[in-house]
Amino acid sequence: MSKQLSAVARQYVSAVEALASAEKAVAVAKELLSEAYAEAGVNSWEVNDKCVQLVEAIRRNFDVATLSELVNAKVFGAVTKTAVEPKAFDKARKAGDISEEVETACVKPTPYTRIVIRDLAEGAVTETAEAV
Repeated sequence: MSKQLSAVARQYVSAVEALASAEKAVAVAKELLSEAYAEAGVNSWEVNDKCVQLVEAIRRNFDVATLSELVNAKVFGAVTKTAVEPKAFDKARKAGDISEEVETACVKPTPYTRIVIRDLAEGAVTETAEAV
């Protein structure tokens, strides 16, 4: 049994190390891709029947303390769990429960770039990765 446990533990350690290595390789590739696209003045490229596209987006960071001071407890409870839920916040904002002023005071937008890979033959997204 100890041989089997050792083999399985080694396999797990190898997989974790491979994952870490792959994540580092993806991070380097994302950086190189972003730089190459910027130099070429493009935001997508087709390769191997796939379209690799950079998508500019905004990640919102919420100031929970400020939000709790500016909205009532019912609204605060509806838009938070362990953190503010963006979809619930947007729903409350759209319903008028959260004003534009409150949103401006509580939301700290952070631009980021997503890389989306679409299979051109199927038109479906096959992999989505976020660049921080």
